[in-house]
Amino acid sequence: MYITYETKQYSRNDKHELIQSVKPHITIPNDLPKPDFMPTKLVRISDMKVVDGSQVNEGYCALSYSWNQSGDFLLNETTGKYKRIDEGKHEIIYYDNNISPDMVISRYKKFYTIKLNKIYQVLYIMEHNNYYFTKTTKHVKFEGIIQHICRQFNIKYIWYDQLCINQNDKEDKHREIRNMHHIYENACCTCT
Repeated sequence: MYITYETKQYSRNDKHELIQSVKPHITIPNDLPKPDFMPTKLVRISDMKVVDGSQVNEGYCALSYSWNQSGDFLLNETTGKYKRIDEGKHEIIYYDNNISPDMVISRYKKFYTIKLNKIYQVLYIMEHNNYYFTKTTKHVKFEGIIQHICRQFNIKYIWYDQLCINQNDKEDKHREIRNMHHIYENACCTCT
């Protein structure tokens, strides 16, 4: 399964209709205090490298998700184990306001006969219904979508099991799974 992330966010109103969020994204403060407990490994968002958690001098966030959201899984019939395959089909959808209200006014000359405030009402409706926004879709791997979202919310370090736990080392896996409650408990926030 692949994820689609839209940079323009929506919520549902009382009538269950989608409405565009007018609130800006809440971002993580730059000076997150380092918690008493740090995970063994963290992912540094700037370059998506796994780093030693003890070397990080600030707080982190954790990611809670289902592995089936991170790509396709193929069963190895010999070993009976599943292998994750990420073909870069995750989508990030960007919206650009490339058409100015002046262009919209000239395009809809019939509105010139209406009072000026009516024109701006029309523009407001058009903007909130994305009538003059262009949409660009970028395909990325799972790590790319995590990096994009973290940058948008000013998250510098994140913990998530696919990269922060060595999935091929049973001892490491067992030790890290035992610490997961500490990892989530000490995270500045948990993204889902």
